[in-house]
Amino acid sequence: MSSVGIEKLKITNFRSYNALELAFDSIPTVIYGKNGVGKTNLLEAVSLLYPGKGIRRSSFHDMINQSNNHPWKVEAICRRKNNLFELETSSDGKGRVVRIDGKKVPQNNLSSNMKIIWFLPPMDRIWMETSKDRRKFLDRMVFSLDIKHAKRCAQYEKLLRDRNRLLKDRIEDSSWYLAIEKEMAILGFEIDNCRRDFVEKLNTVLTEKNNYFPVIRLYLKDEPIENNEVLFENLINQRRQDLVSGRTNCGPHTNDLQGFYLEKEIDTKYCSTGEQKLSIISIILSNAKLIKEQQNISPILLLDEITAHLDEVRKENLFSELLSLESQFFISGTEGSLFNSLSTKAKFLELDVKQKFVA
Repeated sequence: MSSVGIEKLKITNFRSYNALELAFDSIPTVIYGKNGVGKTNLLEAVSLLYPGKGIRRSSFHDMINQSNNHPWKVEAICRRKNNLFELETSSDGKGRVVRIDGKKVPQNNLSSNMKIIWFLPPMDRIWMETSKDRRKFLDRMVFSLDIKHAKRCAQYEKLLRDRNRLLKDRIEDSSWYLAIEKEMAILGFEIDNCRRDFVEKLNTVLTEKNNYFPVIRLYLKDEPIENNEVLFENLINQRRQDLVSGRTNCGPHTNDLQGFYLEKEIDTKYCSTGEQKLSIISIILSNAKLIKEQQNISPILLLDEITAHLDEVRKENLFSELLSLESQFFISGTEGSLFNSLSTKAKFLELDVKQKFVA
């Protein structure tokens, strides 16, 4: 198993931080402090060592420290087994630059060195949010195993916008559509196939390797796309109806991730708030186990306020599961006492109102 971790972190002009430097151990890190002192900002900075827009999915401009309006930068010294490497990412608000060991690279290269997955409090309600939110949740997990998935999704979304623009402009000439629809069909089939392959693998872990948390069965609402020729034909045949609605009504962008809570035999959207949270924790832990199994790498976990509303038994079960992963994880909360049972197994860092850590 390949051990991956962050050893040093430097943040400049990011959110509430003018400058911050931290050293981490291979053991877990507990970050605690009152609300508003920058715990989530710190986790967000770490999340930018991975492709995408970080845990909040904010614009890069919004991440700039408003007191000086200079470009932000996140730098880290990381290790994989016994090898050290440097990661750096920065932005002036108009996209971002990524460097690995000083060499400028595409941001997707970040996923070749390590995997990062996370939990945020809003994820508690993912089953009550829009199908788009659930697709993004699923696609982020698919990307953890297939680094090409994000690019496929981005290309498909661009083609979808192009087709929808034609529909809204009431363009009826088929020659404007065919090239777009042909490419959409190829990408759409690949996206649907990758999602289903991932869900099948994750369901196996959810069922067979779940010690403490609810067993959830995931599935996609729509029938599988048989092949790209079938999707291409559907896009053509659907075009007349799409012209009426002004949008594309078939393809992987219309699908929805759904969950089934096996213990109660009900859809997860009908579960209690607490049960919905437990279902998401179960899925995230299973994703981490799947990464270890499929990629032979221990993912880094960022867990923001994950213990909120968990009883003592569930909280200790969570800690047990996290420690068994043998992964570096960062977990935050308002009080250090929430993590007393980790006192000999984790490094505790208190963040005060002046944004200084006390070990």
